[in-house]
Amino acid sequence: MDRRKAPAPPRSATLSNWRPDQSELLMNFGPIPETFLERVAVRLGLAPIPMIDFLFGPLKARMIMAGVSLGIFEALRGHPRTALDLATHLQLDRDALDLLLRGLAHVKYLQQKQSAYELSPLARRSMLDDSPRSLTGYARWNEIQWRFLEQLEDLVRTGKGVDFHWSLSDQEDWNHYQHAMLEAARFDAGTLVNLVPVPKGATRLLDLGGSHGLLGATICRRYPPMRSTVVDLPQAIEHGRALARKTGHLDVVDFRAGDLLSDPLEESDTVLLSNVLHHFTPGQAKSLLSRVHRVLRPPGTIAIWEIEGAHSDDKASHGDIVSLFFRLTSTSQACHGTRYANQLRETGYSAIRVLRPKFAPGRVLVLAERDRG
Repeated sequence: MDRRKAPAPPRSATLSNWRPDQSELLMNFGPIPETFLERVAVRLGLAPIPMIDFLFGPLKARMIMAGVSLGIFEALRGHPRTALDLATHLQLDRDALDLLLRGLAHVKYLQQKQSAYELSPLARRSMLDDSPRSLTGYARWNEIQWRFLEQLEDLVRTGKGVDFHWSLSDQEDWNHYQHAMLEAARFDAGTLVNLVPVPKGATRLLDLGGSHGLLGATICRRYPPMRSTVVDLPQAIEHGRALARKTGHLDVVDFRAGDLLSDPLEESDTVLLSNVLHHFTPGQAKSLLSRVHRVLRPPGTIAIWEIEGAHSDDKASHGDIVSLFFRLTSTSQACHGTRYANQLRETGYSAIRVLRPKFAPGRVLVLAERDRG
């Protein structure tokens, strides 16, 4: 079969029967001993680890979010400033601000220069709105997600999550959500454009739940004259189209508001489902995959890109926390790559492959084709 295909990934990243130990791939989180005595205390079980988790985990996240929402990182963009200078400029309390600045310096988001503070390389890379790897939108979106986390006990009592897509009523919340998804997609675009195969002569890509359209646009630019159509909820489309205009890929992306579970889909050569299926129940996911199969022109490719949940046979890992998070916020959960592969097989796809790119730990790409027959 003559197909336009990006360079093959390393063999170690393409074994469909390999189940990685997520703890070996992803950074864990928790107390980090900094001195010999602290390491001894942790090793001997003398350190109050739960107390540290309770207090410093949430506080660290809130400090970083406050640095964005209060404009602290932006105010330090040009040069170092003292706490007094910043307090005057931002109309904040000087003593409380100094405590926050010292805390941000301790967790490596700021650096101290005698009596002044400046951005650390990490903050300059990620905490300015126009940084290439900016995550300020994600910081603002995390303020909204904070509300969802308060419902965890209710989830465990009742089994019912929040399903935030239907609980967001404020347009500003939707704006932060779409900004956060765009920022996250920038980390994925290079991987997907190199690994998603495109049939020769392809002209249409369907980007389901694609929001801002960046991922589909990146693939289309690699394989002209392809164009992408984003299908997403009306609220997402409103802000996603604006982001596409701002980032300069409206020339290869069209937008259509729709319900992925019921509205008709266009015929396409390639279909991308990036971070979508974890919002759906297994039955809903299979229904969507079946509908995609009917509109995928042979020998078209479907690509599922997800944060991977843990396999039921594996020991507890980061993937379980991811699954818990999505069960809370979307009423479904992240799945292991083999489940997506099985769903594709059951809905009529062939040439199914499960890839775990080496430079995208914790992520899984599941590819399949629709046969010519």
